[in-house]
Amino acid sequence: MTPLEGSPPPSGGGGAGAGDGARLSARDFLDPVLLSHIERVRADARRVVAASEQGESAEPDAEAVHDFRVSLRRLRTLLKPARRIYGRRRLRPVAEGLREFARATGALRDEEVLRETLTALDLDEAARAAVAGWVAQRARREREARAHIVELLRQDRPDDAGATQADAPAAGDMGATQADAPAAGDTGATQADAPAAGERLRLEPHLARLERRISRRKARKRGAEALARRAIGDALDDVRALAASDPGDGAAMHALRIRFKRLRYSAETFSPLFGERAERTAKSASRMQRRLGQLHDADEALAQMRSAEELAPDARAAVIEALVAERARLAHKATEELARELETLTSLWSGDPRALPSG
Repeated sequence: MTPLEGSPPPSGGGGAGAGDGARLSARDFLDPVLLSHIERVRADARRVVAASEQGESAEPDAEAVHDFRVSLRRLRTLLKPARRIYGRRRLRPVAEGLREFARATGALRDEEVLRETLTALDLDEAARAAVAGWVAQRARREREARAHIVELLRQDRPDDAGATQADAPAAGDMGATQADAPAAGDTGATQADAPAAGERLRLEPHLARLERRISRRKARKRGAEALARRAIGDALDDVRALAASDPGDGAAMHALRIRFKRLRYSAETFSPLFGERAERTAKSASRMQRRLGQLHDADEALAQMRSAEELAPDARAAVIEALVAERARLAHKATEELARELETLTSLWSGDPRALPSG
């Protein structure tokens, strides 16, 4: 239904090769990787804006927005292990700010995927014509969602980043202290991190803040390989925790897809340290991400069709029937493939000790 999400990750890691991670510090590995990811986000954002400035007659560059979303997701994934080096408290506002901006791009993806899912269904001529008309009526939503993203990025300039008082280190701050640990029940985001009502959503201040944090000398001392093992191990544990979920549970399958995506991005990021093992992990996670993504697309289309009162009853019933059949097919495939991929992942990482303590 939809193309496999993701573009190649930015290069980085100080040129580390498999086996070098035991000697390389986590910071020496992460600094160039994070900076490369930041620049990728900026470059993709500029591409989105540039594509929009080619004139109304130009075809919209759907891949530009897609690539921007992916580069933003990759950076957000990398912040989770990075907080162990640069400090949870320091990176929390950055993570929340990037998440809010990512949410703003969600409406466009929803419309794109809905259109692709419905037009790919095997329907009779009457139902297909009815769906085509319904999709055409929603085309404005897709244009408006894309225009919203373009406008946000057009207003967001690197020279308007602005340092905040929160960036200044506290007296004696070593970049990662006990204050970095979340309080009981803390999910890593506070109301203060979210934009206030009516406040313009920004991206660049969070990218600039992350750059400033990376540039500071003090950070926790960790080995690169130790951090990488922890990041991949945690991501794999998250996958296993949901792997036994009912395939009929759409919310659980969507959550599992997100966890496979994080495992994929983590393995790709740290592949210079683990070589073929990380590359095979990324490919395995990528296959499940794609399959579970197709399942989620069918779930979302079903939800839309069940409330699509604009469609004639016969046409809507035909579309729902086709979607239910397609979802059942995808769920069966996902169940079969999940068992195989989990076996592959277990064989790749069984007996691999965590180099960092839990917490």
